[in-house]
Amino acid sequence: MELAKKIQTGSIPKLIFGLSAPAILSLLLNALNTAIDGMFVGNGVSTVALSAVTVSLGIVLIIQAFSLLIAAGTSASTALKLGKDDKVSAERIIGNSIILSLILSVALTVIGLLAIKPLLLLYGASAENIGLAMEYAAVIVSGTVFFVLAQVTNNALKGMGYAKRAFVNFASSVIVNTILDYVFIFIFKWGVFGAALATVIGNIVCVLLAVQFLCSKKCMARLKLKNMGLQKEAVKTILSIGTPACIMQLALSMVSLTFNHVTASRGGTTAVAAYGIMYNIMMIVYMPIMGLGQGIQPIFGFNYSAQKFERVKQTLKCSITYATIFATVMFVLIELFSGQIVGAFGGTDNPGFAEMAVPGLRLFSLMIPVVGFQMIGANYFQYVGKIKQSVILSSLRQLILLIPFVLVIPSFLGMTGIWIATPLADFIAFIVTVLFIRREFKEINHQINVSAHAVAEKEATA
Repeated sequence: MELAKKIQTGSIPKLIFGLSAPAILSLLLNALNTAIDGMFVGNGVSTVALSAVTVSLGIVLIIQAFSLLIAAGTSASTALKLGKDDKVSAERIIGNSIILSLILSVALTVIGLLAIKPLLLLYGASAENIGLAMEYAAVIVSGTVFFVLAQVTNNALKGMGYAKRAFVNFASSVIVNTILDYVFIFIFKWGVFGAALATVIGNIVCVLLAVQFLCSKKCMARLKLKNMGLQKEAVKTILSIGTPACIMQLALSMVSLTFNHVTASRGGTTAVAAYGIMYNIMMIVYMPIMGLGQGIQPIFGFNYSAQKFERVKQTLKCSITYATIFATVMFVLIELFSGQIVGAFGGTDNPGFAEMAVPGLRLFSLMIPVVGFQMIGANYFQYVGKIKQSVILSSLRQLILLIPFVLVIPSFLGMTGIWIATPLADFIAFIVTVLFIRREFKEINHQINVSAHAVAEKEATA
C-alpha cells in the first residue's frame, strides 16, 4: 500500500503530474486514434467515407457511454475503498465489474447488430453514405466486448494509481491500430471495413495487457475468480458512481445525432464531414483534460475518504489551473492553424470542404479556454461521491444547453449558427460550474476549520 500512503502524504503538484501524465497521454492517444482513422479514411477513401465514419460515431458513443457506466464507477469506487484501506471490497468491485462488462457487451452487440441501419439513419446517415456507414459500424459493434473490457480494466488500474501501466496498454493499442490502418486501407484496399477492424484488434491488445496486470501480484487490488460474480452492494456502488459519466457520454451521443442531422439538412455530406473534423479536434482537446481528471481521481478519492480536506482543496485548485492553461494553448493553436488541421483530413475530392470546415472550426473552438474548468469541476463531484451535483454539471453543457442551441440558432444564422452553438453552451456551463465550485470551497474550508479546531482542543487537553 505504498502508493496509497504516497497519495495521502506526497506533494500535490508532483502527484498530479505523476498520476495524470500517463492518463493524459493514454487518452490523448485514444483521441488521436479516432482522428487517425478519420485521416486515413479521408485521404485513402473519400469525403463521403469520412462522413460515413462520422455518422457511425453516434453508435460508438453509445457503446462508450454504457462502458463508462461500469468503467467510471469501478475506477472511482475502487479508489474510495482503497482510501479506507478496504482491499477486500476493492477486489470485489473489480471482479463484479468484469461480469457486468460481459453482460452489457452481449446486450449491446445483439441490439446494435439488429438495429444497425435504423440507428445509423437516426444519426444522420443518408442514401449517399449509408452503405459505408453500415460496413464500418457492423465491425465496431461486433467488437463491443473488447472495447468495454478495455475501458473497464484500464479505468480500474487508473483508480488504483497505475496510470503509467494504463498508458502502456492504450499506447500499444494505438500503435497496433495505426499500423493496421495503413496496411488495411492503403495496401489491402479494405476501406472503412479495414479501419474498423484495425480498431477492434487494437482493443483486443489493450484488454490482454490490462488483464495480465490485474491478475499479477504487482497489482494493489487483484482480479480474482472468486470475486467474478454479481453482488448487490458492489453492483449498486459501481452503477451509482458511474451514472454521471454515462449520462455525459450519452449526452455527447445525442449531440452527435443532433449535429449530424442539422449539418446534413443545411450542407449535405460535406457539412457532416466538416463536423467530423471538429469532433475529432475537440476530442484531442477534451481527452487530455479528461486524462488529468482521471489522474487526480485517486488523489481526490483517497484524501476525501481520509478527511484530508486541505489536500482535496489544493488538488482541485491545481488541476483547474493546469486544465485552463492547456485549453488556452490549444485554443491559440487551433485558431492559428485551422487551415492546416482541416487539410490533414484530405477532402481534395471536394473543393467546398475546406471553405466550410476552416471558419467553422475557428468558431466551434471559441470557448475552449473555459472548458477545462467545467470538466474538472464535474469530475470532482463524481470522484467524491456527490452524485447530484455531478449529474447536473455533466448533463448541463451538452444535453440541457447544446442540443436546443443547435436546433434553434441555425434557424436565424444558418451554418454559422451550428458552429457557434458549442461556444455559447460552453460559456453558460462554465458560469454555473463556477457557482458550484465556490459553494464547494466554502464547505471544504468549513471542514478544514472544524478539523483544525478538533486538533487544537485535543492538544489543549493533552
